[in-house]
Amino acid sequence: MNLSITSSKPTRAQDAGNAAIEVAVLAPLFIAFLAGLLVVMRVQQGGAVVAQAAADAARHASIARTASQAHADATSSALTTLRDRGLHCAPTVRLDLSGFYRPAGQAGTVAAHVTCVIRLTDIALPGMPGSRTVTKTHRSPIDIYRAR
Repeated sequence: MNLSITSSKPTRAQDAGNAAIEVAVLAPLFIAFLAGLLVVMRVQQGGAVVAQAAADAARHASIARTASQAHADATSSALTTLRDRGLHCAPTVRLDLSGFYRPAGQAGTVAAHVTCVIRLTDIALPGMPGSRTVTKTHRSPIDIYRAR
């Protein structure tokens, strides 16, 4: 009677080379995950900067004395905020200055709409978007005693 005991565990010789195959399969997935994470982080950070630029533009417009001064101050403020925060884009600043045409003593607001195209081509992989357009709006009340 021949009783031989065989182990069900694979030996090192049978397991050789599996790590290289696992790395070859998992590395592209890991790189795609990191690239996606970077894209999400850049869009999130860009959205926050554009929101701050819209808030700054609305605030500067609301404390101006005239609609033309409000337009100049708001545009300058939004561009400065975007530049100072390091967001390189070609922004569009649109203002709703209809509150300036109300008589003194009546409440009014100004609205600033800032749109920025965030470039993603330097971190995105093929198949991912090359840019993302972010638009933020902020309203600010106009001082009702501005003309006095």
